[in-house]
Amino acid sequence: MNPKLSESLEDYLEAIAELIEVEGHAHAKQIAAKMNVKMPSVTGALRQLARMNYIIYDTHYPVVLTESGNRLAHDIIHRHQVLKAFFANVLGLSLEQASQTACHLEHNVDEDTIRRFVLFSEAIAKRTDVATLRSYLTEAFANLENAATADWVTLNQLSPGSRCVIQRLGRSIANAQNLPEPGSKLQVQGIALDGLSMRLSCGRKTVNVPLELAENIWVSVISDKQPSA
Repeated sequence: MNPKLSESLEDYLEAIAELIEVEGHAHAKQIAAKMNVKMPSVTGALRQLARMNYIIYDTHYPVVLTESGNRLAHDIIHRHQVLKAFFANVLGLSLEQASQTACHLEHNVDEDTIRRFVLFSEAIAKRTDVATLRSYLTEAFANLENAATADWVTLNQLSPGSRCVIQRLGRSIANAQNLPEPGSKLQVQGIALDGLSMRLSCGRKTVNVPLELAENIWVSVISDKQPSA
């Protein structure tokens, strides 16, 4: 059985496999340039990988992956790709930030977790029954990136007694009927016994809003220190 690699050696193995895939070969100088490290560090790492039977290393020839080295390298690359796709496509990070975050985590994520990431991210991306969730996530990430909206929350997150101002109806419910309009001031009276709707006071009126709609109504909270006028 091959020994477990350190994070640094996993990075070297990943770099070797990527160079072979793109260039057709991986020389020590190419590895040094790709990883932005000095040759003595590369030489030491390659000797360790050779002792562990992950590569065949001869200073006069390109580095060759053994069968176990090739398998592990592609597992490492797969982890990186899945994590990067999750952070970029599901969490909305930039590609550069997604790649950097994946690099920080990929060495500590086991294959079972990766499979679960794949199932979750594919479900978010492709299933028609999560279209409303995709719409919510798109708006929520946009709010985080805007200082003026970063403190907005959805109505369903408020507890009884909370006061708020409706800022925006989510795109998925923009055409819903009989909902308070943006700018309306509300106070949460309570949650229905069946847990399916919220009872709200809006001026002198009492309105009931289904939770599935409240999940997509963006509000700003009125603190106790703010006047309720």
